[in-house]
Amino acid sequence: MLAARGSRFHSSAWPSLPLAAGLAASLELLRMALAAVIVLFVVAMMDITLQTYGVILKATTVSREKIALADYHAAVARRDDLTGVANRTAFREQFEERLTTLDASGRCLAIHWLDLDRFKEINDSFGHLAGNALLAGVAHRLDEVFGRRGIVARLGGDEFVVVCEVEHRTDAVAIGEKILDLVERPLHFDGRVLRVTASLGIAIAPTDGSDADTLLKNADLALYRAKDSGRGMLCFYERLMDEKVERSRELAAEMEGALERSEFSLMFQPIFDLAGGRILSCEALLRWTSPDHGTISPAEFIPIAEDSGLIVEIGRWVIREACRIASTWPTDVTVAVNLSPIQLRSANLAMTIVSALATSGLAAERLELEVTESVLLEDITASLAALEAINRLHVRTTLDDFGTGYSSLSYLTKFPFQTLKIDRSFVQDSERNPASVAIVQTVIELAAKLGMRTIAEGIETQAQLDQLRRTRCDAVQGFFLARPMSASMIGTMLADAAPAAVKLR
Repeated sequence: MLAARGSRFHSSAWPSLPLAAGLAASLELLRMALAAVIVLFVVAMMDITLQTYGVILKATTVSREKIALADYHAAVARRDDLTGVANRTAFREQFEERLTTLDASGRCLAIHWLDLDRFKEINDSFGHLAGNALLAGVAHRLDEVFGRRGIVARLGGDEFVVVCEVEHRTDAVAIGEKILDLVERPLHFDGRVLRVTASLGIAIAPTDGSDADTLLKNADLALYRAKDSGRGMLCFYERLMDEKVERSRELAAEMEGALERSEFSLMFQPIFDLAGGRILSCEALLRWTSPDHGTISPAEFIPIAEDSGLIVEIGRWVIREACRIASTWPTDVTVAVNLSPIQLRSANLAMTIVSALATSGLAAERLELEVTESVLLEDITASLAALEAINRLHVRTTLDDFGTGYSSLSYLTKFPFQTLKIDRSFVQDSERNPASVAIVQTVIELAAKLGMRTIAEGIETQAQLDQLRRTRCDAVQGFFLARPMSASMIGTMLADAAPAAVKLR
């Protein structure tokens, strides 16, 4: 348009030039002067027009660049920097837009909210670069499969959401299973193979809500239920789950500052020498008393601590505190501490142990760390390396709950355990089931041949204790012998028992 205006001026100015030429040709001074004025006027007008055109063109270009830059920044502001998929802001906008068109289509909208299981372990074990690579890889897979047909967004941290239109609930299940499969595929990074699973919560509009806030809340509740059910699980929203999930959320929030507020404490349960009745060791048991919820069962709060990643910090405190208290006991009594799967694979575990022993002055041989069979099933290579590192510190290791896994006998030859704990289910069933008696006897004999000590846990009756006396079991533990007690009570008990062994019933 600007060029057209310039050309119109030029076409209107050109007729003035022949007039100037005619005046100049007359050779009369006055007419020649007038011709010169006309020429100068035309030149001046052309220059002004060109300058004006340049200014307007520059202003238009700058305006267009500003609009383009604003559009670019708006797009960037709605894209997740790390993964390139939509961020929380863009997701909310797109999701609400989809909801407005939902009634007209007559279809349903399925919200799949996923959280990577124990993602913090990847960061702790391999570093943030590995964690970022995993997040980017997961986002790319999800976007490649679902990006064109729905919404794929990263809500922050290790949380993602996929929204797709569905006709039936079975469609949402199929999408959820595909998402879990995409997440579980291994990712290669810096010569390592990274593996992770996801928990998935599903809410469907309009069945589970018609507005964005309600639907997102319900999908989040379903996600919490899925995480409670175990890793790699998907769960649909149900109205009855609200109360339980809300409690889990409240406990997770309270646990954030529980260590600083000194809300955790340790109880100790003695482990007795079966032959002589002497206290060989005491197992440290974590307890939590919340100001708002009172005493919380370990079976409830420990999984929450593991999911939130707080178990590493709490576990570090448990090891330090257990070593500190055990340092006041007789030197022939050890202390046993349970390790969670996350602790076992933590890169700082060895440093935590060394620091706790040095600060307390406890001899390394007096610390025993217990792991369950389920820990070993998850990553044999990493678990073996961690246990060997512990043994190099001269700290003893115990295989807890033996008999509940899938390949128990193979563990005895692969892993460097010094002690075997026979699961309470076999001990408690020994009164009724001869097969359990045979299993207990076989495990004890096998452990003895491999040079391992055995502890039978969960003794609750005299008959169970008598049955174990007929075996070569080394030690026993259970409510029938002694219940968990405070550090002061265990100190008094050890002081009283020092001159002579405790007489078992």
